[in-house]
Amino acid sequence: MKNLIFCVVLLFSAFGATAQNAAVKTPAQEATEKMTQLYSLNEKQQGEMLKIQERKYRNLAEIESMKASDPALYMRKIQSIQLGNDASFERILSAEQVKTFKQQQLQLREKKAVAYKEMKSAGASQQEIDKKMVELDLEAL
Repeated sequence: MKNLIFCVVLLFSAFGATAQNAAVKTPAQEATEKMTQLYSLNEKQQGEMLKIQERKYRNLAEIESMKASDPALYMRKIQSIQLGNDASFERILSAEQVKTFKQQQLQLREKKAVAYKEMKSAGASQQEIDKKMVELDLEAL
């Protein structure tokens, strides 16, 4: 009888652990959900978006070591990832969704322009300004 109760408890704990793992979302899944809400993606687009997001996070993980060792290369890689993602997004979006996407890009450019002007007038170095621009790009990714 004790063995039976032990097996039942073990079985329920295994199901509980599996359910917990399923509830934990990866950053790519969270980003896909955000994009789904923002652009009203359909099911096919969601699948494509998840692939794009997974690639983005894989690429970001690969260049993380460059952040300290070669900041200039790191910044160029971030910009490259951003351009690649933008092209991939546009490829899967409908014409109406692309309009929304373009508006989001415009808002980012305006935000970067304001930050640039503020930092330039405050006497920040070009390296500090570039770092801030990369931070804004990362937020937008």
